[in-house]
Amino acid sequence: MISSSTELREVFQFAPEWEALLRNWDAGEKPKSSDFLAKVGAKAMFLKALKLEQREAFVRLLRNHYYQPVLQKMLSSNQNLRRFLSQRFVAAEEQKSQSISLSVEISQKLETVLIKHLASNTEDGFKVLLPAYIQRTVHNAVIDFIRVEASWEKNTLQDMYLDPEQDDPRTNVADDQSVTPENQILSSEQVSQLNQLRFHLNQMLNEPGAAHDALTVVDCIFGLGLTPNSQSGQEMTMREVCDRLQIQAETMPRRIARCQVLLDKGLDLVRQRIYKQLPGIAECWQRGLNVNTASRRELSQQLGMTEGEIERLIKGRQYDCLDDLVEAAVVKPNRISELKSKGATAAFVPLEINSATSRDMIDILGMSKELSQKLVSERPFKDLKEIVGKSLISQKELAEFVRRGAVVKSKAADSRRVDLNRAPIEELQTAGIDNELALQIVRVRPFVTWSELEELVGPECSSWNLLRQKFFLGIVG
Repeated sequence: MISSSTELREVFQFAPEWEALLRNWDAGEKPKSSDFLAKVGAKAMFLKALKLEQREAFVRLLRNHYYQPVLQKMLSSNQNLRRFLSQRFVAAEEQKSQSISLSVEISQKLETVLIKHLASNTEDGFKVLLPAYIQRTVHNAVIDFIRVEASWEKNTLQDMYLDPEQDDPRTNVADDQSVTPENQILSSEQVSQLNQLRFHLNQMLNEPGAAHDALTVVDCIFGLGLTPNSQSGQEMTMREVCDRLQIQAETMPRRIARCQVLLDKGLDLVRQRIYKQLPGIAECWQRGLNVNTASRRELSQQLGMTEGEIERLIKGRQYDCLDDLVEAAVVKPNRISELKSKGATAAFVPLEINSATSRDMIDILGMSKELSQKLVSERPFKDLKEIVGKSLISQKELAEFVRRGAVVKSKAADSRRVDLNRAPIEELQTAGIDNELALQIVRVRPFVTWSELEELVGPECSSWNLLRQKFFLGIVG
């Protein structure tokens, strides 16, 4: 294993002036190269690469001593990846190997992106070195990995190795569509991007000839506090905006409709400004729009899809990959590369009927407005069969909704299982676990995988099946 001193010497061969930064480092051992380069900063690394004649060698160094260590750290702590591998009874060492393998693969892709930005010398090219950019790349890569692995199991192994008590992995991926708090990095660079965007919005509101009405609606809806009509952090409803801005029309629905038109126009103006003057934000923030969950407005304005394409896409949801759009005659083959360049992705997202919005049931599952509202009023349901049993839908309709991602998580079923990593010893004993084993579990936990627990109690233990049936392993970190 290469020492941190050796790695830093390699760095200083390209940038000897950076060695002075070590004097400002906290007392103790020399920092790891990845920590040192993070302190140097994305912009400094990017500018250094632009100036060097040995650019390719320096980029390889960044790949090995910056990208890969940061990626490996993020992947090893990614709860969604750990959960998926744990449910497959993958040992801790194998999980570590999988993280390393993924980090190598992603670092190579990021290296290619960095080279592309250096070649074009884009103004915001340094963004690909930011922790926030790397984190989003990890997030998307983990979703893709889970989707591919789950699809392979389903089609090849027919889930023969899955525990009967275990959730379908695609259901778990549904939680990934919003970056989880434990995986999200709110870096200073992101705050800087927010400030840049706020500055440009303020400029737009003061430009002569600007669509002030539309931009003021945006300001009020999102609580930006850029005009006297809004306060920072206090978002408004359409009705409140209509009253505040005195939007006139014959009826309230028409006033709200007019407000919606102004909002769309304002957002379009903001989007155009971002693409023209803040390309780094456009690339970093508008990646990974899932065509299975995107709204009509997102499909139209962000991906540039036509009305016909949008209608066909929504009618055929959901898709396992973007190439499925071609097979389903949603778009022509030459459109796929364009959609990818604008951030389009396709990840199967199960929709939980007991908690989904009426709009999601219409747009994702293809339900009628009346049916979606009926299900909202009748829920919660124990399972999908109950919906058929109540004559709300037919068996044929159920099959179609399941194909498009409908699932039901019974709250009663969830309540039967307890987090083994947090349950008090009395709860273990009440569940039927003998006192000696309960004490052992409490003393040794937390467990990341069932394999770790199996090593402690042994698969032949009479309590093993009881533990699997009545408990689950909560996320530890």
